[in-house]
Amino acid sequence: MLKNHFFPWIALTVMTIAAMPGQTAGQAFQKAPAGVEAALREKVMSFFNLQKEGKFRQSESGVCADSRDAYYDSDKRRWSSVEITKITFGKNFEEAMVLMALGTELRHQGNRTPAIYPMNSAWRLEAGAWCYYIPPPSKTETITPWGVMRPTDADKGQTKPQIPQIPANASSAMASIYKQIHISKRELRVKGYEASTDQLEIASELQGRLQLGVSGVAPAGLQWSFSKSELGPGEKSVFSLKYNPPDNSPKSTMQISLLLEPFGARVPVTIIFDIPEDVKKSLPPAVQLPQKQ
Repeated sequence: MLKNHFFPWIALTVMTIAAMPGQTAGQAFQKAPAGVEAALREKVMSFFNLQKEGKFRQSESGVCADSRDAYYDSDKRRWSSVEITKITFGKNFEEAMVLMALGTELRHQGNRTPAIYPMNSAWRLEAGAWCYYIPPPSKTETITPWGVMRPTDADKGQTKPQIPQIPANASSAMASIYKQIHISKRELRVKGYEASTDQLEIASELQGRLQLGVSGVAPAGLQWSFSKSELGPGEKSVFSLKYNPPDNSPKSTMQISLLLEPFGARVPVTIIFDIPEDVKKSLPPAVQLPQKQ
């Protein structure tokens, strides 16, 4: 179950502010020319305040021309509060990354909890005016509202289990986020006739924090737990099942969902209650049993 005390403030300090292409160490500490930062702040606040008011059509006017298709397809939220946390200027002060602290609420099992949602947004000057920019996908890195995501050395030459079935309507940013969360398997198997355990592993390569929870009703004798219910960048958690069946009768296969917050993702996991090998051998060939992964 998700811990409510994780939610009221999602730590903004874990978000890495990526340097814009072409930015040098010296530029990062230079003060922007007179009026440049003020103009950017005004544009950013106007853009996110329109989202706060639910005026998404009007907010499109603040999007760069070559990013509007991506913006149309992206997920949009109506924020409860809008605040600029940090601005990092890029090349010639014509590009910038703006870290926002956006008020929202997280929903879990009917509960609503206020939260601060950290969002990294890219901006650039076009025809003398600032506009919201969604960079195109890159093979070496992906800039998303949650930071820059880069493949690690461990990824090279390896195939990791990933969350499958990325929603067809998912934005490119959300698809990138899904690809940074790895789940070792999607099926857990315990014995329906004696005490047993099984587990899977969840690994996160997100720059921000990942909250873990479970949606499902456990039958008598079944318990589940996470070794860690909150993951930081590069961290892992083991999701464990422990089953002590109340009797030896056959049990039906069931499904639960792993919850990934603050993204609202639900990952289905199948739980199979195995039967004794001698019982399997006595079944007629027409009976189809779940196969082990």
